[in-house]
Amino acid sequence: MKKNATSELPRVGKRRLPSQERSRQRVERILEAASTLLTTNSVDKLTTRRIAEVAEVNIATLYQFFPNKEAVIFALYEKWLAETGRVMDQAEENGLQTRGWREFFGQLFDALAATNTGVEVKDRLQKAMGMNDELRQLDLVHGQLLAERMTNFMQALGAKLPLVELQHIAVLLLHFERALVTPLANSDETQKPQIFSRGKQSLLEVIGIAFKPET
Repeated sequence: MKKNATSELPRVGKRRLPSQERSRQRVERILEAASTLLTTNSVDKLTTRRIAEVAEVNIATLYQFFPNKEAVIFALYEKWLAETGRVMDQAEENGLQTRGWREFFGQLFDALAATNTGVEVKDRLQKAMGMNDELRQLDLVHGQLLAERMTNFMQALGAKLPLVELQHIAVLLLHFERALVTPLANSDETQKPQIFSRGKQSLLEVIGIAFKPET
């Protein structure tokens, strides 16, 4: 019987979490090295040995914390998700009710674009999510959480549409935002501001549907 293709892909594997400051610093160096390599290389060209070299740790040290390349990618994606979560939390703490929806979401998209995880790394991580089931599951959960937060924001800011329609708009926003990553990653620095500005305006137009007066 033919095997399922996904069953042949490498699994993420359980990684060891650092308990001491020195170990945490090593893990951070490993993740920074992987992030640096991903700015100029595709995921399939990323290797644990090359990551260890750039991080200036021996390969045995890397394997103490990351059993394989997929575990490193998983950790980088978790780090990006944590950054996204902090941006969302900060936006909420700053006061949803004190500004109009356009200003709120405009500043939110600016803050999401300015996270420490660079756009080139985001692009590689998005493409890596299809490598195995564990990465796909993390990506699915991420998408669901983001859509839920966006839906809650629209409701709090006085959206006119029913909940189910707001949820559809939130999912559409997620797809638009992700689609914007690749052209940004593949453009030069002089083009990035214009591409981002156009993409941001498109996102705001989609959100604007939720705030149009009912006819």
